[in-house]
Amino acid sequence: MEINFKIESAMPSTLKPNFINEKIKAGAKVLAEGAQGSMLDVDFGTFPFVTSSNTTSAGICSGLGIAPQLVREIMGVTKAYCTRVGSGPFPTELEDATGEELRKLGNEFGATTGRPRRCGWIDLVALQFACMINGVTQIIMTKTDILDDIPELKICNAYKVNGEEKKDVPFQMSKLPIEPVYKNIEGWKTGIGSINNYRD
Repeated sequence: MEINFKIESAMPSTLKPNFINEKIKAGAKVLAEGAQGSMLDVDFGTFPFVTSSNTTSAGICSGLGIAPQLVREIMGVTKAYCTRVGSGPFPTELEDATGEELRKLGNEFGATTGRPRRCGWIDLVALQFACMINGVTQIIMTKTDILDDIPELKICNAYKVNGEEKKDVPFQMSKLPIEPVYKNIEGWKTGIGSINNYRD
């Protein structure tokens, strides 16, 4: 997608919906980029450890004044592992040397504050939930190369809650004992930065 115009921050907010909708009607392509992760969404995130706004794709409509039927694609972006800033539930968090290695190799430090991010294995339960509430049509995985030298990788594909295995994100995660259920896979143990063939 390409951005055919730029919205100046000084533009009065009441004019933005008219401006954007006129551009869409004229055939312009609009790319809206969200900030922060879906699990920080004020309505659907890991309450009370959330931000004060909608970080899901719903924010496109409420924040820009665009009707839902005008949104054509929702590109979800995930890292090959999980990170979180600050407090809150994090079932796959690694508080060991592997977690530290992910933090160091992935440069997982706050851009403004320099605060270290919490790191852990990828959580497919949370990722599936995020894809559902956002209506993701395409998914993009970043930082896969950070895992190049890790001999064995873990993928969380379920939670064990009070002894019962679940595939859904439970309501108010912070109030429940959640144990991640992992699938172990052998690491590729090779640099993938130079690969340019999809099959490889």
